Amino acid sequence: MIIYKGRRITLDVSNVILPNGHEMKVEKVIFPRAVAVLPIYGNNVILIKQYRPAIGKYIIEIPAGVVGDDERVEDALVRELREEVGAEINYYEKLFEGFTSPGYSTEYLFIYYANVKGLGEPKPEPHEVINKLIIGIGEAYDMLRKGEINDVKTALVLTLYLNLKGRV
Repeated sequence: MIIYKGRRITLDVSNVILPNGHEMKVEKVIFPRAVAVLPIYGNNVILIKQYRPAIGKYIIEIPAGVVGDDERVEDALVRELREEVGAEINYYEKLFEGFTSPGYSTEYLFIYYANVKGLGEPKPEPHEVINKLIIGIGEAYDMLRKGEINDVKTALVLTLYLNLKGRV
């Protein structure tokens, strides 16, 4: 049964029969597909420092956003990079895709890295409070190790990218 339907999330509470025959009340957040991308600009990465009202503070993360119902993931990737950091890209490569929190959410996240060819002015949405950070890849990894980056998708993509490039 739908308990709440908002702009992005729907909360469903239903009784389900598990594969082992037990019945369970499931509280599920229905969330659209999302994309996140690590922009590589020369020897640097572009991160964002974004205010997140749900946690009441700024957090350092990679650009990310919801994929529209009729939108291709790759088109959402390009759109998010333009909006959040003003980046135009040469190419991109998928590093991972999967569920973010399958214990309670349907959110499915596609994670990429992208090679940036140029930067313009970001055009964030009105509800986005974002500052662009251009830092060395090694510095970003140090920030992760020191706990200055505590966003899971950002930790995952930095680790995957550095492993892919043989830098970890």
